[in-house]
Amino acid sequence: MKRLLEISLKRAGLIGLGCWLLAGVAEAYPPAPHHTLFGQVRNQWGDPIDVSGASVLVQAGGREGVRAAISPSREPGVNYHLKVPMDSLTRADLYQPSALGRTQQFVLKVQIGTVAYLPLEMTVATPVIGQPAQSTRIDLTLGVDSDGDGLPDPWEEAIIAMFGGTLASITANGDADGDGLTNLQEYLAGTLPFDPSDGFRLTINRVDAGAATLEFMVIRGRNYAIQYSTDFTNWIPTQFRVLSGQLVGPLQSNYPAPDIRQLQIEVPPAGNATNRFFRAVIQ
Repeated sequence: MKRLLEISLKRAGLIGLGCWLLAGVAEAYPPAPHHTLFGQVRNQWGDPIDVSGASVLVQAGGREGVRAAISPSREPGVNYHLKVPMDSLTRADLYQPSALGRTQQFVLKVQIGTVAYLPLEMTVATPVIGQPAQSTRIDLTLGVDSDGDGLPDPWEEAIIAMFGGTLASITANGDADGDGLTNLQEYLAGTLPFDPSDGFRLTINRVDAGAATLEFMVIRGRNYAIQYSTDFTNWIPTQFRVLSGQLVGPLQSNYPAPDIRQLQIEVPPAGNATNRFFRAVIQ
């Protein structure tokens, strides 16, 4: 009986210790899982930012929160990642000054050197952070956008210099050079909006045993992915191989362009699909 009593007491001690430890953790409980913000930061000409020491930072409620360095090699089509501390709001006070609640508004700024810039996207709307443990893509554009159409003024002024018009007449959905690409698409692709021969074109050079060889122009700093469809409705990401002379590269899902050139790729057969349509996604 005495032995059983000792064991019971030891177990009770362990349980008591466990409860005490949990209580200690609960006192600092308000943290919730982080919310991740990510995307591409571009300059006024549409080129992804590649400046040493540049960073993206969060501001909310008059306070500066976390920041993250802008890195062109972070991942294809993405040059910043921010893990924003979230508060569970189980107490009135935030567990740390930089934490945000689910419904809290915030702005993102881009700092280069000692200067913090407010991106165009932050001037038209103030986003809400959203749920913990989730992620949100927010692409950021530097520059001035007087007419609020999403296109930086210097880029639009280059079109005006060639074709005339005003900032108001150069719209994101317009097609200044009549090449079938909207002005916004040209801005994102890095092509010239005033040269109809410079627009992005994806061509099928040949099809051999179901493998298609495609060719298109790539612009340094952009990331390219390929999708295919059999009905123009459902588009499926597909891997491809880069062709260089007689060399065939490994299968890959994205191509971050290190330079400007015509790129040839080979897309392998896709099961029983005999007629495929292709498109490029540019980030």
